[in-house]
Amino acid sequence: MDNLHDEILGIIGNARKNLEEDYLFLPVALEKDIQIFESKFNVTIPEDYRWFLLNVANGIVNKNQWGFNLIEKIDFIEFFYKDNEFNPSIPFELTNKVVFSSGSDYKEAYPYEITFDEDYDIFDKGYSNGQIHIAGYGCGTTAFIVINGNEYGNVWVDDFSSNNEVYPEFDSKKNKPRFSFSDWLLESVNRNVIIHNQRVECENRIKEEERVKQDKIDQQNKELEIKRLDQIKREKFAEQKREIKRGEQRTKKIRRNLLTYIIDKLFN
Repeated sequence: MDNLHDEILGIIGNARKNLEEDYLFLPVALEKDIQIFESKFNVTIPEDYRWFLLNVANGIVNKNQWGFNLIEKIDFIEFFYKDNEFNPSIPFELTNKVVFSSGSDYKEAYPYEITFDEDYDIFDKGYSNGQIHIAGYGCGTTAFIVINGNEYGNVWVDDFSSNNEVYPEFDSKKNKPRFSFSDWLLESVNRNVIIHNQRVECENRIKEEERVKQDKIDQQNKELEIKRLDQIKREKFAEQKREIKRGEQRTKKIRRNLLTYIIDKLFN
């Protein structure tokens, strides 16, 4: 577990540096608050999630009020629940992926067991108990960790609103049919860091393209200005030449008039 903790701390340290502009790492939870929660609902917080809450943060939240939080903050003292909904003391009853449709309508390849609930019996009965909501993905899709029931310690996704399904987090490429909180945390944080770095890289590329474009425009404007000044010089030089020519013509005219005047005086 120490190696896993060290890996998590390393990932979180990297995330703090990369995501500090977008996310706020909240203070850790208090041991006494968690104990009050556990005693109230007669449950035990999964060890890896508990360690995260007490040693890393009770939530990694988006600084933009319209953005999605990486990990939700949990109020262990004023935890919201109803008698038959979101109640941690009632076991979470699902044990495999549930798709709210008929099997004939289902197209997606999923390598593990699926229950098809065409008549919405499971949905009507409810599956929100025995869990803590830990993240939102948008469009009503959420992630939660099971704290009571056979799926204890595993992270699930409620994707009913978008795709009519509820399923445990998994990685078929690694043949992992379930994700613990630590598995989910490492995957989620790494994914967000990668997305952040890709966004920064894209923004920097756009800025560089804009800089190159602006440099090209500046160079074109500079060349145009040089041409304009050169044209002004040529026009000024041409005007000077014309003025000299006019001066020479005036001088010739004066001389011619003077010569005509002298001849008239001599012969008249």
